[in-house]
Amino acid sequence: MKHLWKRGGTYWFRMRRPKRFEKVHPPAYLTQPLGTDSKSQALTLIPAIKQQWLAELEARLAGSASTSSKEAYDATLALLKTHNLRPLPAEHLAQASIHDILDRLNQAERLDPSGTSNEFASFMGGIELPDTSVSTLAGKMDRILEPEVRAKNNRQRRVWSAKWLRSSKVFNESVGDKPIVEVTKNDAYSVRRYWQKIVETGRVETGYANKHLGYLKRMIDAFYADLEIDEFENPFDGVRIARKQPWESKQSESRKPEFSPLWIKETIIGSDAMSGLNEEARDIVIICAETGCREAEIFDLPENSILLDADVPHIWIRVEMPDHESDPQANHVSRDIKTGASIRRVPLLGAALDAMRRHPEGFPRFRGNANYYNTVNKYFRDNGLFPSAQHTIGGLRHSYESRMRRLGIDNEERAQLMGHSLRKVRGREIYGDQTDLRLRALYAEMIAFPTSSWQPRSYDKLSSRIDEILEAEGFKLKS
Repeated sequence: MKHLWKRGGTYWFRMRRPKRFEKVHPPAYLTQPLGTDSKSQALTLIPAIKQQWLAELEARLAGSASTSSKEAYDATLALLKTHNLRPLPAEHLAQASIHDILDRLNQAERLDPSGTSNEFASFMGGIELPDTSVSTLAGKMDRILEPEVRAKNNRQRRVWSAKWLRSSKVFNESVGDKPIVEVTKNDAYSVRRYWQKIVETGRVETGYANKHLGYLKRMIDAFYADLEIDEFENPFDGVRIARKQPWESKQSESRKPEFSPLWIKETIIGSDAMSGLNEEARDIVIICAETGCREAEIFDLPENSILLDADVPHIWIRVEMPDHESDPQANHVSRDIKTGASIRRVPLLGAALDAMRRHPEGFPRFRGNANYYNTVNKYFRDNGLFPSAQHTIGGLRHSYESRMRRLGIDNEERAQLMGHSLRKVRGREIYGDQTDLRLRALYAEMIAFPTSSWQPRSYDKLSSRIDEILEAEGFKLKS
């Protein structure tokens, strides 16, 4: 039987030592008494003994290179796990019960009776944490927090990663790069003072600075969570800029300038002003103008979320998760979205439906990159199409809501079409279903622009149709 050896009257574990461990274990075999003369009982012990041996050898091998490396720590952690122990720094072990301390000591002595190895020390609170620096950690956040980026495409990953790199850069400029385990409360205060000076110059707002202080706190939390250490002190706990600058409370709210309905109709829907723009970019602009969607919600659309043959043609804004395990050959598209409230089905009609029909597979030229923004804004500026120098194409989304608001469409219906949080709109918990897609299409038609081949119905006819649908479902309406 594999790895089972009977010596005298008892069974032993016996396994040929893998060649890669020769440096840390010269004998050709790994042997250990199992303390039983029962073959069935011995067989049940083999898997755990083998796992412990391999974990111990990995720890020795990693420790022989650098005891402060992440690899050495991971190997030591694996060894502790085989003994059902968790990593515990000496100061925390000192506060443990006598029973727990003696249990660790007994296991450590069985592993190394001499008490001189790194493995023995790790059992007794002498585990050495990796010397990962702040800048190195910033570049590894996508691995440590992998679930957060699993659904993101390349563009979204770059944006997500940039915040950790920016925070690390400021830390280095204010304190200097150093290992995470050496970061102190005074370091955190130094970073805060650095941000405070930047805020005072007016280059950034207090909220922006506090976000980046929060990112450093999150990085340190993630570092220890990755090491499976539960008890630690985060120097950035509670460190933030408490008060806004006087100029912040007096400035007007920053909003993207909107476009008038007349400008949209004459520049985007019913003219040749965009004829010099490539077709994908041109049609993304049209769809944004007639749906109020965020630009990335359109140019990142995968083919399977474009539902042109549905009873109500629409696009589905949702998280797209690649599933290479079930179908490794499939051409999956990753896409994250801004918030949970952004998940919605958006009806297509008029110019938006025509534009989407020209691109039933989506917009591969711009999917997963940020080229759309520069391409479109540059074209509009170079051709003098924007109403002012402050305008950007992103203002179309704000214009869409204003068009609904001016027509008197209910705030909650607007929020659902726009992908805003109903909870924030109501100021309380949400109850009830979302508006039916048929009704959303009717609300959208109320503000849609006519095209050469399509004419929206009048407001009165659309309102009557909405009432008919609701009454057919049993809702009581005002007479």
